[in-house]
Amino acid sequence: MTPLFTLAQALRLDRDAAEGSALSDDARMESAARGMVASLCAEPALVSAMHASTVPAVGLCGRGNNGGDTLAVLRQLADSGLTGLVAVVGDSTSDVLERQRTAAQAAGVAIISPDDTGAAAIVDRAGIVLDGISGIGYRGPRRPALSTLTRLAELARCPIVAIDIPSGVGPLVSTDLDPEPPVGSELTLCVEPIKAELYFPGYRKFAGRISAVDGVFSRESACDAGAQLLDGADLERLLPRLDPDSHKGDRGALGVYAGAVGSTGAAVLCSRAGAAAGAGSVTLIARDELVGTLSGMLVSQMVRPVSDPGQRHFAALVAGPGWGIDELSRRLLDGLWEAEAPLVLDADALALLAARSASIRRHPLVIAPHPGEFVAVAAAALGLDAGDKAIRERIMRRTRFDTATIVQEIAVRLGAVVILKNSVTWIGDPTGALAVWDGRNPALATAGSGDVLAGLVGGLLARGADPFDAARAAVIVHGLAGIAAGTHGFFEAEALLAPAATLAYGRRLDGNT
Repeated sequence: MTPLFTLAQALRLDRDAAEGSALSDDARMESAARGMVASLCAEPALVSAMHASTVPAVGLCGRGNNGGDTLAVLRQLADSGLTGLVAVVGDSTSDVLERQRTAAQAAGVAIISPDDTGAAAIVDRAGIVLDGISGIGYRGPRRPALSTLTRLAELARCPIVAIDIPSGVGPLVSTDLDPEPPVGSELTLCVEPIKAELYFPGYRKFAGRISAVDGVFSRESACDAGAQLLDGADLERLLPRLDPDSHKGDRGALGVYAGAVGSTGAAVLCSRAGAAAGAGSVTLIARDELVGTLSGMLVSQMVRPVSDPGQRHFAALVAGPGWGIDELSRRLLDGLWEAEAPLVLDADALALLAARSASIRRHPLVIAPHPGEFVAVAAAALGLDAGDKAIRERIMRRTRFDTATIVQEIAVRLGAVVILKNSVTWIGDPTGALAVWDGRNPALATAGSGDVLAGLVGGLLARGADPFDAARAAVIVHGLAGIAAGTHGFFEAEALLAPAATLAYGRRLDGNT
């Protein structure tokens, strides 16, 4: 897991380093630039673009430290032998920026003003553009000087590389207004700790590929990170241990409440995903009139009618996929709310949850909303009227541009693990811990994909996983299974089951453990 810092945390880290470190601002800037140049030189396409132009790189430099970092990068590129480098620099307002400007000019970097009549033509000819317009201290709206530099960035026909973060990424200043779009980048050279805002759904696409630049701050400084970026290597430690001598009872029984007329597929996918996640047995409890149909669609899972669910003790429960939101589902949810087993709510169960009077479940709860479902659940948790369009828009805006805070807030208010499904998925725990999966796989945006995820979470809970671990592991399994299933293009959700079963067992998709 990679620690993520919010911009506010990064600003405090920067300030603490300035006050307590033996390294000067210039020395830290030099280390950052060295790491950024190394990352740039490791990108063959960008190196080719620089060498193919008489203006290899143009740096757009704002008044803050990002402008200084950009000047330091250009100077180090000049020291490596590149010529024709240009920095577009406004009026300096800090000694460190002025020192970097002087050093860059001495190394052969041409310095021009944003108002220079030839600036647009130079940007048009550039091999790459370095975006150093604004950094972690930015709070919109843009001042005129920043707007001038931003307009130059918009003229670029070459790759744009963000210095630390794309200019314009910042805290949500008003919940009544979307922030101005950041400068779009092909690559972001982010100084570690990586900034959490880069993974907010509203900002993610502007960052392009995110490359971590280390060696500026000590690794110990990232220990207080509130969020962690997940990757496939984290799966092993999140999965429940499998005893070689275990039997199906040891792996737990999963109960799934799902399916209605017209949505039997959701119930089937969720049930089979529970088995793929390793639950020892899965029982689908369905509407009486659908038992015959669903029994013919499932082989390895049991199907019981809601009128006679049997006496099996379930280690975990899932409710909601294709369930319907009628009185029957509402009554069933009331009963499940009091059950002792961990409960996963998805799809229709989330609409029913939003309509319930707010209360914290006494036993573990995991919810897995997509953004639209999250708005209704969040409004209910915050005591707001989800029927009010303005309120819905404010919550959606926070979901996109204030993601960490609102996921954390709703997890605490509901006492639940929250899986906010999106191209980038955020997972919040009631303790305040956060995790992020940077999926960005459009092939996963297919009907039934969320039903599979709900079943995976339920199956891992049945095996005994902690709710936060189960949520994180399920999201990783789901994401990696989507990559495997999409090898040849789009796929149906059923294609996720086989690779998910391999991953949930603890094997890599190449067959090794």
